[in-house]
Amino acid sequence: MKTGVMPVGRLSANQVRSVLLAATAPPPLRIARPWRFQCTPDAIELYTDRPGTSTDSDQRERLLTCGAALLNLRLAIKAQGSHPDVRLFPTADRPDLLAVVRPQGHETNAPDDQLLAEAIAGRRSNRRPFTTAAVPASMQRQLRRGAEIERAWLATITADQVPQLQAIMRRAEVPPATPGPGGGTDLDVEPDRLVVVIGTLHDTALARLQAGQAMQRVLLTAGAAGISAALSSQAMAVPAARRELRQLLGGGLWPQIMLRLGHGTEVPSSAHALLEDVVISDEHPFDASGPDGVARREFR
Repeated sequence: MKTGVMPVGRLSANQVRSVLLAATAPPPLRIARPWRFQCTPDAIELYTDRPGTSTDSDQRERLLTCGAALLNLRLAIKAQGSHPDVRLFPTADRPDLLAVVRPQGHETNAPDDQLLAEAIAGRRSNRRPFTTAAVPASMQRQLRRGAEIERAWLATITADQVPQLQAIMRRAEVPPATPGPGGGTDLDVEPDRLVVVIGTLHDTALARLQAGQAMQRVLLTAGAAGISAALSSQAMAVPAARRELRQLLGGGLWPQIMLRLGHGTEVPSSAHALLEDVVISDEHPFDASGPDGVARREFR
């Protein structure tokens, strides 16, 4: 029976609700909330809608966004004093089942992870103009290390690569860039600002899910340090532009998401998903093959 929010492992129902609220913080990419969670007595399962029926770009963004939710879930479980035992793609015949997370035993939360968990609530994309203040080299090393922890890589766009990057993005501007929160667009890449690309050595579903976790760890690390971030997926949405970007990075990494980082003004928070709409239950069943995997009420 699908029971919605319930005790899982050593977590009480209230703790499970808390970690799910952290996991379902507003996602940063175009495809909003492509995930659903199901609670069992010993695990929280993460699903995605339409794993194999949409465009490659949509599939990539779904996996990145689900990876971000998974990283939030892991950090929130640690903050409850439990260890999140994670199995990615545990069942070969269920590509929509991305991860099974079992809260097990007791784990003292490391100070760095606690900071990241506390940063989840304030994480939002910021397209407003950044100040001229530079991101320190020490902070850039932390961001790079954050990506590597999640088995991804963070490549920095150098000043002399910016004109090539802008040309690639203009060619990918179909339809024309539209302003995001704060009024900026994906083309707002300034030569003296920090622009990074999170990439992976492979372009598989597993690599993309790991890249989503890396993306979120980088964003939370930046947010905890007071650094704003604007995300750009436009160049990744056009296959030819993505190949060009890959060559710009040296040809060894598959680019998954680009971030512009700096110091900016606050932006308002986004609406939060209701848990009842994203947790699988008898009231809200989930059909991964349906349009957007929307939970449907069954009328009896």
